Amino acid sequence: LLSHLPGDTGMAFVLIQHLDPKHESHLTELLSRASKMPVSEVKAETRVRANHVYVIPPRCNLGISGGVLQTPPRPDTGRNMPIDSFLRALAADRGSEALGVVLSGTASDGTLGLQAIKAAGGITFAQEMRTAKYDGMPRSAIAANVVDFVLPPAGIARQLVAIARDSHVPIEARGA
Repeated sequence: LLSHLPGDTGMAFVLIQHLDPKHESHLTELLSRASKMPVSEVKAETRVRANHVYVIPPRCNLGISGGVLQTPPRPDTGRNMPIDSFLRALAADRGSEALGVVLSGTASDGTLGLQAIKAAGGITFAQEMRTAKYDGMPRSAIAANVVDFVLPPAGIARQLVAIARDSHVPIEARGA
């Protein structure tokens, strides 16, 4: 997805992946090679800036409030659903300006978060299942009828750029 995005969409991108809490992630380094935008791991409270990519840190979840990313600790017990958690916070923070994307992954994390974005008037995407290495997450979101666009990653990128270009909302002024 990132390799298909220009560096000047005016949007910020937050990537949440399921991380083993006992292992460090190399996602930031890997994505930096594919993205035309700066990529950084969220270290503490971070004001979101347009044309940047933010990556979830190990042993944390991510939240957002007032355009500021927060890093609450990952729960020690129970099922951790970091994508649902973040997308719900994004829907609450950005309302109809929220955009949510569910890419390849197993299980159903992301479905309830996309539902929250739809309820807030935002726009939702899921990766086309035949292009996903693991189709569980996109399949769950599509089956729940909470997805506006089902596209391969390059198609998602094109649609995001079109939305950014057509938007009359000053994204930067609201914290991206």
